[in-house]
Amino acid sequence: MCMVLDGCAAMLHNAAMLVIAVQVCLIYSTAGWYKIQGLRWQEGSALYYALHLDYFTPWPWLSATIAANAVLTLALSYLTVMAQVAFPFTLGNRKVKNVLLAVMVAEQLGIAVLLGIPFLSLVTIVCDTVFLPTASCCGSAHGAGGS
Repeated sequence: MCMVLDGCAAMLHNAAMLVIAVQVCLIYSTAGWYKIQGLRWQEGSALYYALHLDYFTPWPWLSATIAANAVLTLALSYLTVMAQVAFPFTLGNRKVKNVLLAVMVAEQLGIAVLLGIPFLSLVTIVCDTVFLPTASCCGSAHGAGGS
């Protein structure tokens, strides 16, 4: 009986993890594809304008410093779109996925600090942990293999 319950619990856990993973992929891909359609994202100026919104500038001096560098603003705008669109397609390659996952976490930390939206960023980072290798989440007690 205990083996059956363990099997059911493992299957329920795996199903829940799959649902979270699918949701994160849908969020990233739809956000990226939506941004591709926007003129400000196409020209790379979306971040510039976001950094000038009073509501999203907890540290105006920091926002102004980043917005003053046109190349950095352009690069961050394009990197955001490319990372979001590419993320679901990188899940088959562990190394690329892990690099892009680090980029996505850095992006969320930037959003938390620069735009003053820490709770959204925290929730997104927690959801991103679904894609971390199992060994980094569970320690070596559960095996050295990762996802």
